Amino acid sequence: MERTAIMAGGLVFAAALASPSLAATAQGPRSVQLIDRVVVVVNDEVITRHDLGKRARVAAAQLKRQGASLPPQAVLEKQILERMITDRVQLQFAKETGLRVDDTELDRAISRIAGENKLSLQQLRAALERDGVAFTRFREDIRSEITIARLRERAVESRITVTEGEIDNFIRTQQ
Repeated sequence: MERTAIMAGGLVFAAALASPSLAATAQGPRSVQLIDRVVVVVNDEVITRHDLGKRARVAAAQLKRQGASLPPQAVLEKQILERMITDRVQLQFAKETGLRVDDTELDRAISRIAGENKLSLQQLRAALERDGVAFTRFREDIRSEITIARLRERAVESRITVTEGEIDNFIRTQQ
């Protein structure tokens, strides 16, 4: 008797699991909608079609505001993708080497950007939102730009060597 109840319960459970899939096939085939796709993988990070499209739209809007002519969409996207890949590699290297930009320095840079554009911080935020750029995204983009600039400075500084003789010669010529 108990065994029959367990079997009956198991059949009810199996039927419940099968019913959504049966109902779905009874409705006929559904169209598949592509939400996003991976364009490229940079080490362990992906760049999606959505990311690339968003960057391309922002770049196109900036070029229009500057009065520059727009390249064909395929050319623009190729250039943007190359830049995104380069940036990702550099940011990954910066992270591996411990190079980071703290919030205080980032806030100063954003205040400087607002000042250079004769805007208050609130006005800058509003202008960004009007252009469809979230302020948090803007902050992280600025953080990335500062990080990459520092990484490049460090690479250049490591290649520059000035000998004692060169310093002595320079001092003599300046006297």
